[in-house]
Amino acid sequence: MVVDKYVFGLPLHRQIDKYRRLGVNVPASTASDWIMKGWQHLAPLWELLKLLVLNQKYLQADESPLKVLDRDHKNGVHHGYMWIYNAPCDKLTLFDYRKGRDQSGPKQMLEGYAGILQVDGYAVYEKLFGNHPDILLVYCMAHSRRKFVDALKYDKERSTYVLERMQVLYALEQRMRDQQLDWEQKTKLRQEDSVPVLLELKEWMTQQLPLVIPKSPLGQAIAYSLPRWEGLSAYALHGQIEIDNNLAENVVRPLAIGRKAFLFAGSHQAAEMTAAMYSFMATCKKNGVDEQEWLKDVFERIQSHKQKDLYQLLPNNWIKFRNQSA
Repeated sequence: MVVDKYVFGLPLHRQIDKYRRLGVNVPASTASDWIMKGWQHLAPLWELLKLLVLNQKYLQADESPLKVLDRDHKNGVHHGYMWIYNAPCDKLTLFDYRKGRDQSGPKQMLEGYAGILQVDGYAVYEKLFGNHPDILLVYCMAHSRRKFVDALKYDKERSTYVLERMQVLYALEQRMRDQQLDWEQKTKLRQEDSVPVLLELKEWMTQQLPLVIPKSPLGQAIAYSLPRWEGLSAYALHGQIEIDNNLAENVVRPLAIGRKAFLFAGSHQAAEMTAAMYSFMATCKKNGVDEQEWLKDVFERIQSHKQKDLYQLLPNNWIKFRNQSA
């Protein structure tokens, strides 16, 4: 049921209908209780996953809406948010449910964090971490690129110029992925090939800014990108950083599928459970772990597993330690 819901986006009521057609009657309350109890067993593992993610030196952050049933809300539905923290280097993902999109979520979660944080242009990140002494704020090139794509209809020639130069940057990234280069090799190639293009784009935007209509799509694209160009270019100096935040955005897709299928979480507590389950399922996928096999094994072992060895059950460690104990 957990896999069907959080990997394939199949709502509980449809799962119950499926089982009923197979001759198995599962009350809705029982199904919900099973998943809730499963989450309670996994809660210590989610706390450990959180610690590991927040100890990473490079994180990508994103946020996505989630509707939550709330009797105290005037419309009966609260608009909450999932905050996603993706650690590309160690293939870890953490979903964290918050009731809003204000700065309290990332402020609390990232308190004491030191490292590289890659984000979109949402103002909360810049306000919290733009001048942080221990955090290098890096922006997502894909967000900048999309704004120039939007400007194509308004100013094809100038927008095309920017997009063609950005394509040079992305072509190098693809070439390095194909060659499976290490961080040091990627940094060297980026400094040789990407930095000149980035400097060229910065100079071009600086020249064009006073020449464009500020509220035009092209003017808005330049106004968005130019003040953030240092953060947009920072990836070229660090081989471990991605050019964009697409890896973080990709892990949001199961949540987007789930939103369309089951529309909302049943309560704020259920939303917290949903965050934990999406965290585990996303980390399983990143590490090539079969979600159902992992859940079955962990549910069987977690209550008797030694606290000090709990890390062995995390999806990124599970295959290694399961094979050792086999």
